[in-house]
Amino acid sequence: MSDSSDQEEIPPHLARYREYKRKQELRKKKKSAQSAPAQESPHASPDNPSSTLDNIINHPLTTPLLKLALWVFLLLFFAHHEFGSVFFLVSIPVFVWQSMEEYKRGPRELSAYSVFNKNLEKLDGTFTSEQWERELKYGAAAVRKQD
Repeated sequence: MSDSSDQEEIPPHLARYREYKRKQELRKKKKSAQSAPAQESPHASPDNPSSTLDNIINHPLTTPLLKLALWVFLLLFFAHHEFGSVFFLVSIPVFVWQSMEEYKRGPRELSAYSVFNKNLEKLDGTFTSEQWERELKYGAAAVRKQD
């Protein structure tokens, strides 16, 4: 009996929250599937050394530990050649850039900083300088009527 035209559109902030929860559930399922024991695989026997190597290579901490080991090695190398402080100062922006690369926003997901959004779109509930100025001039009631 319910017609699709009768249904109201979901507000954007609720849609983003639902999408966030859906992605979180997918990550949990993926993590539990990875941690589940293997089903009688020829590579999963304790006698097979390649299964241990596969477990080490596929472990989620392998890549960060290798990156850290490489960074420490390079720091020591450059420190030995008296460029340790230069290497350290150059590596700081590299770490910042790498950490920003980890999380990619979805096509319709807004940034908390409006300057990074298309058409400078602001998040719902953002307190702006224009709103503050109106509150100072005309009181809080004027802002509620206008927004």
